[in-house]
This record gives sequence, structure tokens and C-alpha cells, in this order.
Amino acid sequence: GLLGGTGAAFALHNVAEYYWHRLMHHRFFYSRLHKLHHFYKSPEPFDDLYIHPLEAAGYYAILYSPPFALPIHALGFGFYMAIMGLCGVLDHSGVRVRVPGLYAAEDHDLHHSKFEVNYAFPHPLMDILHGTFSGTCMGFRFPYPPRKTWLSLPRSR
Repeated sequence: GLLGGTGAAFALHNVAEYYWHRLMHHRFFYSRLHKLHHFYKSPEPFDDLYIHPLEAAGYYAILYSPPFALPIHALGFGFYMAIMGLCGVLDHSGVRVRVPGLYAAEDHDLHHSKFEVNYAFPHPLMDILHGTFSGTCMGFRFPYPPRKTWLSLPRSR
């Protein structure tokens, strides 16, 4: 259905994007690909697009994968794409936008200044599960530096 497919698209994106972004922070990939995106320590609008073409290929494969991997209605996919595009711009805008429990633009600002936190996009669940979240979510404060969890991955930089 419309809601199920759309929800599954967001879930697929959150999981795949988290691991892709963590991979981009591995020493080998960071120095060759992702460092370009981190050129700006305080992101500005459309810095989301300031990425190496090979990194972009992986990111866009994730972004556009839902209709190929899931049963999703065209309206659901359009809604998913609109939210992803809006969040991508807001993440790099320096503007404080928050949807309680779901999204906070400042989480990605902290990622650009600290590097080893807040890889997830747009929802912080994967960061919370892996112990890489720093910020506030659903009334809970997660301090910097983040604490290790049983799902924590080795540091990559």
C-alpha cells in the first residue's frame, strides 16, 4: 500500500545510507572521495551536492533504489523523494529545523565539525543503535563523544 511502501522506502534508505556514509569515512574512501564533501566545516545550502562523482553514484543508487527493491506507489515515492531532497538541503543550510523525534538539521552540522558522529540521514536511529549519535532525540540527550553500544563499529578515521 501507499503508507507501507513509503515507510519501507524510508527504512531502506536510513539503513543503506548509514552504512554507505560510514564506509565513506573509512580512511581509504575518506581521503579519496568523501573529504571533498567535508571541505566546508559549516555547511551551506546545496553543499549536499558537493561530492565526488563516485560517492554520488553510490548515494544516488541508494536514493533511487526503493521502486526497484520495494513495492511502492508512485505517490509514495514522490513523497519520499521530496522529503529526502528537503532534508538534504536543510542538513547543509545552517538553519535550525527540527521535527521532534524524527529529524534535526543541526545533527548534520555537528557531523561536519566532529566527523565521527551523526552519519545517519535523515533519522538518527541507526546512529543511536551504533553509538554514533550526538544530540537530542525524543527528549533524550546523547552526549559528545558518543558512547559505545553493542552495535558499535570500529572507528574508521
